[in-house]
Amino acid sequence: MVLRKVLIIIILLLLWGCHNSKSDLILEEMEYQVKMVAVGDNLIHQTIYESAKVADTYDFKPIYQEIKPYIKSFDLAFINQETILGGKELGLSSYPCFNSPYELGDALIDAGFNLISIANNHTLDRGEQAVLNSINYWESKSIIYSGATKSSDEENIKFFEINNIKFAFLAYTYGTNGIPHPKGKTHLAAIYSDLNAEKDFQRIPCDVDIIIVSMHWGEEYQDYPNSLQKHQANYLSELGADIIIGHHPHVIQPIDIIGNSNGYQTVVFYSLGNFLSDQKGMDRLIGAVGSLSITKKINEDKIAINISEPKVKLLYRCKKDNIFKIKFFENLDETILLNYDIYFKEKEKLIQAYYKVEVS
Repeated sequence: MVLRKVLIIIILLLLWGCHNSKSDLILEEMEYQVKMVAVGDNLIHQTIYESAKVADTYDFKPIYQEIKPYIKSFDLAFINQETILGGKELGLSSYPCFNSPYELGDALIDAGFNLISIANNHTLDRGEQAVLNSINYWESKSIIYSGATKSSDEENIKFFEINNIKFAFLAYTYGTNGIPHPKGKTHLAAIYSDLNAEKDFQRIPCDVDIIIVSMHWGEEYQDYPNSLQKHQANYLSELGADIIIGHHPHVIQPIDIIGNSNGYQTVVFYSLGNFLSDQKGMDRLIGAVGSLSITKKINEDKIAINISEPKVKLLYRCKKDNIFKIKFFENLDETILLNYDIYFKEKEKLIQAYYKVEVS
């Protein structure tokens, strides 16, 4: 079990008259829980658009149908939406400059995702209007997003509460593929730096229970985090991050639990790999689904926040006759993926390289 922090509650009693002893208090023990799940890159290539085309619209829901019951069983479900949702009015596009339709967002929400990162190296692919269209779309839905704002006056940090547990959510990217921000509009894609993170964390109120940071970082197609990822993970942990969700390498990297100088611990998913894509190579077709449990206990004069039960499930992006499906490894057989059990063992070993998390 990962102990996040213990806060002392100072209780002030304003009573009319004669009593102020602690024996007059009725202190009830209370416990609250949030179950969280996270996946990696939702990277929509031209072939995926074609497979989802229905008359003059798109239906991506069948792609996610098999994993939908699992995702919807969680209170909080994260995804990195790698391709900007600029809408059909801007013209759909694939690599190297992506633009996706709003119907894709509809399918993600239908599948249960409600925590969205829009900060990645493709955020500025189709310019300012695509970012604004995407933000307008997400703001019209009952979800939480981070990674870009419509103006410099708006806050990239998103605050929300589930089951009496207070969260802060931030999303960053290492860069935007060399595409510059429009002059004076750095808010259109949140670029990570230690200084930017420090400034953001200073604006997080101390009554926030859990801080989640989405990081688009690392090197593509590398199985292990590089030194910069490790530095940034440790720096964010020192600032107070509780959960770091990494993506961009497009392949799975290990999970770790790291400690900081304050005695707290941070769960780090260095890379969950691809969730959906049409990239080539087996490592890019196998993704990870990370999950954990967040508990808040109030007992007499203390509040304890715990992160526990980190687990990982493996998934496989199946494609047959240009029909895409996402399947859990537990539902595979040799007719779907030859030698799937060997791939499972390889990825299990990789995921557990730093921390012996349960993998299924």
